[in-house]
Amino acid sequence: MVGSIEQFMNLVMPGSPVTPLFALADPLLGALLAQADGEGIAAWLPALLMRIARVVIGIGLVIFVHELGHFLAAKWCGVKVEKFYVGFDVPLQIGPIKLPRTLGKFRYGETEYGIGTIPLGGYVKMLGQDDDPRKMEEENRRIRQVSASPDSEDEAAEPLTAAKLDPRSYPAKSVWQRMLIISSGVIMNLITGVMFATAAFFYGVPYVPAVVGDVTPGGPAFQAGVEPGGKVISVGGINQDDQLHFTDMATSIVLEGTRNPNQPVPVAIEYPDGVRNFQLTPAEVPEIPGIKRVGISNLRSTFLGKSVRSLAIPGSTAANALTPQDAGAAVVSINGQPLPDAGQRDNVAGSLMLERALMGTPDQPIKLGLKRADGSAAEVTLPPQPMLTPGIGFAPGPITALVTGGPAEKAGVLAGDEIIAVDGNALIDAFALPSQLAIRSGSVKLTLRRSVEQTPQQLDLEIPLGPPSRTTSPISESGSMIALDRLGVAFPATAKVSSVAQGQPFQIGDEVKKVAVSWLDGKPSPLLDDKAVAENDAVAAIRQKLEQGWEFGPLDTLAKLVEYYQYFPEGTGMRVTVDRAGQIVEVDTALAKGDAFWQDRGIGLAELERMQVASGLVPAIKLGWESSKRKLGEVFSFLGLLVSGKAGANMVGGPITIFRVADQESSRGVAPLLLFLTMLSMNLAILNFLPIPALDGGHMVFLTAEAVLGRPINEKLQMQLTMAGVIALLSLMAFALFNDIRRL
Repeated sequence: MVGSIEQFMNLVMPGSPVTPLFALADPLLGALLAQADGEGIAAWLPALLMRIARVVIGIGLVIFVHELGHFLAAKWCGVKVEKFYVGFDVPLQIGPIKLPRTLGKFRYGETEYGIGTIPLGGYVKMLGQDDDPRKMEEENRRIRQVSASPDSEDEAAEPLTAAKLDPRSYPAKSVWQRMLIISSGVIMNLITGVMFATAAFFYGVPYVPAVVGDVTPGGPAFQAGVEPGGKVISVGGINQDDQLHFTDMATSIVLEGTRNPNQPVPVAIEYPDGVRNFQLTPAEVPEIPGIKRVGISNLRSTFLGKSVRSLAIPGSTAANALTPQDAGAAVVSINGQPLPDAGQRDNVAGSLMLERALMGTPDQPIKLGLKRADGSAAEVTLPPQPMLTPGIGFAPGPITALVTGGPAEKAGVLAGDEIIAVDGNALIDAFALPSQLAIRSGSVKLTLRRSVEQTPQQLDLEIPLGPPSRTTSPISESGSMIALDRLGVAFPATAKVSSVAQGQPFQIGDEVKKVAVSWLDGKPSPLLDDKAVAENDAVAAIRQKLEQGWEFGPLDTLAKLVEYYQYFPEGTGMRVTVDRAGQIVEVDTALAKGDAFWQDRGIGLAELERMQVASGLVPAIKLGWESSKRKLGEVFSFLGLLVSGKAGANMVGGPITIFRVADQESSRGVAPLLLFLTMLSMNLAILNFLPIPALDGGHMVFLTAEAVLGRPINEKLQMQLTMAGVIALLSLMAFALFNDIRRL
């Protein structure tokens, strides 16, 4: 069972600001499928099998080490070990078909070693000990010494004492020996967890640094005025000036936000002009219940995506300009101007320059100088990405967030104000505003509607535009929030029509309820074509929603729909269902170019990544110890939050989640997989030592009671408690598996 917020986050909230369209195009195992791109199964099957093998071996190793601890301690104490299994060898039958109990087994000496068919753990079967309550009485009979007196009463009715037990049985050993045997699995996991982490840092751990790439529109970091390019040097209880990992920072924020809701988290960020200290209160987002964030994403690099699918969003201007030969290339110049530290993986200044050029000039073509992976030079031109509309613009909702000390706040704008005109033009489109302001200079006049004591008032404010700083899209799918960074305001887009293109049968004030897509010439957009659907169920679900009718909800937001159709062919048909003054009306239209430009041209950039390598064995051990201690603390914190009800049950995951996270980490290399195994080792150690009968912790409770009372706990009571523990564990595993399936 997954007992870690970090593991959950690895699946549902990666730190990268890369648009979710890339997440659809290149997910987990889908990444390998995408790499095929017509090259055939032989091109990617070996890599897929290798990744699966690494995951299976890694997880199996953690289980093996735990059981090895029990095994070695039992042997040292003179206990007969009858079975040593990784996986469970229970009988399986589907209808008339009986499945094998094991994948392989052999006997060496008195012990049977094997790999069970069910990969949910492992066990060491000792003489006189069985976690199956139904077999406890049978085990007790097996280990009783046969009485020499034929006239003796039934042995099974006599009290169980060490003198009457097989001396090599588990119950015949002293309390301290049994405690050693029971705790040795956990001890081994703790030791090997540190060893895994030590090996990872000795080998070299690639990690995404805690450098601010951008802030979520309207989020806590946005409101506090956090700017891209800063290096986070401390957060919550973590102080690590030089090599703070983005995931450690994000995990700390989530834990703090869950543990102390509505309390600010101290975050120190280093900029060239010094360290700035922020107090950021994490906020929940609708698509991930229970997870609170401050809205900081990591920085992308100056290198293009490595695979064809991650190179550009299909249907974008970048996809038309880039070729497969450009995959993995380094961007070395923009419009003839060399990037600082061009070609370096860890290039914060170059990344900021590239991202701001892409976001800051949406109406201009951008010429990129590339150094390809094969060493050759190339130059590509990214044309502007025209903004496509179904002939309507969407009205901005009331302003919900202001940057502290930003231009709008200084000018007197208040939360709750509504933008009803820009420079006197009332026909505004919320989604077009960011790109329109990005290319402006000087100041802008906003006409606002403000309610004072329930009385609407209108006011005009001249607001100077701040410097452009945005490095990612100013439009967030979450809540359809839109940021006007140069003004320092954010607001949600509404489904209400605010402008209508000439000749379109819409009316200002219509409220869009549903949008259904009819593909041009019957051919779906390259983003959602048959190949993409075959590779990814998520793509298939999106396409089905679009074809049957996209209805707005917490996950299926207006902003997500608008983002998708930016990469559809011009002329794609749409049937728009609107509420017109209480009457439902269907309008047929088609996507066409508007007057504005979309700021995201669809280019795919790899994450900014660094390598943390220990300078020797002793530093590696120190780093391994610190990492293990931190992960151990995270698991403890998560369990505490789960028990207290502060953490949602949706954060619990089972074998599918574990496998998916392990696959994700193994795809990044050996060191990330080793760090994941460290987390899994700590997870296994703590969960096994919980005071639940049938777990190691439950056995320790019984043994502690025996040591205090001077006699074993009543066998019948132990059996009943163990049965209850087994039922509780099976229920928890079923729930975790249900969560896994629900996330697929």
